[in-house]
Amino acid sequence: GWSGDDSKFAVSSGVLRLNAPAATSQAYLSTPNLSIDHASWEFYVMMDQSPTTGNYAKVYLVSDQADITGSLNGYYVGIGNALDEIALYRQTGIPSTKIINGTDGTLLASPIEVKIKVTRDDLGNWELFTDVGLTSTYTSEGTVSDNSHLSSSYFGILCVYTSLRSDEIYFDDF
Repeated sequence: GWSGDDSKFAVSSGVLRLNAPAATSQAYLSTPNLSIDHASWEFYVMMDQSPTTGNYAKVYLVSDQADITGSLNGYYVGIGNALDEIALYRQTGIPSTKIINGTDGTLLASPIEVKIKVTRDDLGNWELFTDVGLTSTYTSEGTVSDNSHLSSSYFGILCVYTSLRSDEIYFDDF
């Protein structure tokens, strides 16, 4: 099962939704997951408004810690930032490094609906795919070879939000 800030999330019609008190904060959920070799991760994300530097999400594909808010070793998909993009990051301790730089400006619509897929083979070759606007066609955002972290213990989602947007991020189809 999932653990973390479960009081800040709700499930309605089978969709996981951020449903936190109106405050500037963050919320996470994680679940045990050992997948990393020959792995494929797919999920759906919707945001009522285009993300900002204070409102964005991270989906941790790989983490060695259940609490994904602090120091860990892993990989995550960043959804939104100053460049309004979807990108793949490696995190070692606290610092993160962008390893696949997604197309800038893909998240400028409101609302945003996107399906994301990431693959990794057993040699450490990663590929990030996006389907912005649910066209049923994935676009490759790039590939990278990265073997910095070779095992996983957890999968998780982290939402960073402001008080006005504490209930505007949705996830589905993990």
